Amino acid sequence: MIRVDPIPTQSATAAAVMTLAGVSRRFGALKALDNLSFDIRQGEILGIAGPNGAGKTTLLNVCTGVLPVSSGSIQFGGQSVANSTPHRCCHLGIARTFQIPQVFSSMTVEDNVATGAVFGVQGHGSAPAQRGHVSEVLEMVGLSAQRRHSASEVDLLTRKRIMLGAALATRPKIIFLDEPLSGLNAEEVDVFVALFRQLHAALHLTLVIVEHKVRALAAVSQRILILNFGSLLCLDTPAAVLRDPQVIDIYLGSQNFA
Repeated sequence: MIRVDPIPTQSATAAAVMTLAGVSRRFGALKALDNLSFDIRQGEILGIAGPNGAGKTTLLNVCTGVLPVSSGSIQFGGQSVANSTPHRCCHLGIARTFQIPQVFSSMTVEDNVATGAVFGVQGHGSAPAQRGHVSEVLEMVGLSAQRRHSASEVDLLTRKRIMLGAALATRPKIIFLDEPLSGLNAEEVDVFVALFRQLHAALHLTLVIVEHKVRALAAVSQRILILNFGSLLCLDTPAAVLRDPQVIDIYLGSQNFA
């Protein structure tokens, strides 16, 4: 059963770690993102939800350098990342995970996580320091016992842990997670929600989580942003979002309120 008591709500005056102003992204005539403006607060867990095709993954892509914006600006740590590249964003402290776990199947669990350390913010530290950092990350995500296993032999939940571990190994300031609970059963969802809570409490990381499982998202987020046709429909606390009439009418249904 998902723990539903909220984590401490952040002050509305908390510093912004990333600021989007008038961000739009077009694909030909299709406007996937339409004039989005909002802040992601330092140390918060921000949930993002919305109907299929609302622009959620596109939003993650423009925030992490996968796609340039068509117009508008994205500021991170005083620098523009609106038309950056994934590797530059990674070096600045922006990490992400994907809905379908991206792992190197020919490598061990440990080597997958170590790859993140190599490309991260401090990827050129001494070898002993890097090994120590990787060991700490493996422990944090619950993979120490499987560190020597081949990534090709592990289950979906473990692959998701590996991908999250590789992201953490880059020493990020913010992690964007694209549907991290997709494909998991109810027990596994509980495990991952608990892991997000633990990482947030221990590392004070900023997490941005795109997810269709709204109840799970509400259990872990301090604020939830609802997108609809690329526009910002609602951005508020989970309790306020879940009772917003527009959100209920456009998005919430029995298939999503899980």
